[in-house]
Amino acid sequence: MNNDSPQNPVALVVDDHDAVRLALCERIHASFGQFQLRQAGTVDEALRIVEAEKVDLVLMDFRLPGTDGVHGTRMVLERSPHTSVVMVSGYDDSSHRSAARKAGARAFVSKRAISRELIPAIMSLMIGQEGRESAKWA
Repeated sequence: MNNDSPQNPVALVVDDHDAVRLALCERIHASFGQFQLRQAGTVDEALRIVEAEKVDLVLMDFRLPGTDGVHGTRMVLERSPHTSVVMVSGYDDSSHRSAARKAGARAFVSKRAISRELIPAIMSLMIGQEGRESAKWA
């Protein structure tokens, strides 16, 4: 699944459920074959990856064991300010969206709507159409 060419962007999927991580990686690979894919089950694992290599995109689960996705997003962005973070959550309400936005996530995708919102959110970030993705905060 990895196409490890140095010029290819790196996407990191952070979720504590193996099946969810694999499904997200498969979806990204099917839509954006050029991504080098990395996986982490915790924020600590994600930070080790971010510190070891340039990561362009992080899909961060909101609820994780140990450090949650909100704090994890802040920590990733402290180490790698140019990384785009998409918060992914089974909880789709204004308080979760607000927390993700305040942490620095560039988009929020509900797990219930992932099949129709994830790829457009990533595409939007890749081509720099932040205005279009900002609708995901509503």
